[in-house]
Amino acid sequence: MATRKTSITEVPYDKRGNLLFYVEGSRGYSYLDDDAYVVPYSMRPNVAFTATLTLDSMRTGRSAKYLVWRDTGGHHYPMFISDLTTMLPLVTVSRGVVSGTWIVRKKGQNFGIALDTGS
Repeated sequence: MATRKTSITEVPYDKRGNLLFYVEGSRGYSYLDDDAYVVPYSMRPNVAFTATLTLDSMRTGRSAKYLVWRDTGGHHYPMFISDLTTMLPLVTVSRGVVSGTWIVRKKGQNFGIALDTGS
C-alpha cells in the first residue's frame, strides 16, 4: 500500500509533547481537561513514528468531532473520525489499544494522526 499522503512538513506540539488539534498564530489550543485552554507550542518536523496507543476520549472541536489517543509515555494525539474509519479495517484494536506507525495530517485548520499505511 502507498504511504498515507500528507504535505504537512511541520506540526504543532505543546511543551509536554502533546499534538495540538488546532493552532492560530502564536496561540495553541489544548483539548486536555487539566490544561489551560491556550497553551504555548512549537512546530516540529512531521515524521512517521511507531507507537502503541490507547483510546482516551472523544472531543468536539470548533468544526468536528475527533478522538484522542494516548501513548505509553502519556502523550496525547487527536485523530479525525474519517481516519479512524480508514484505520479500522487495517489493524486490530483490542480493548481500545492499537499499535502502528503514525503520521500527522491536516484537514482545514486542524491536525490529527493517521495510520501510515506505507509501514
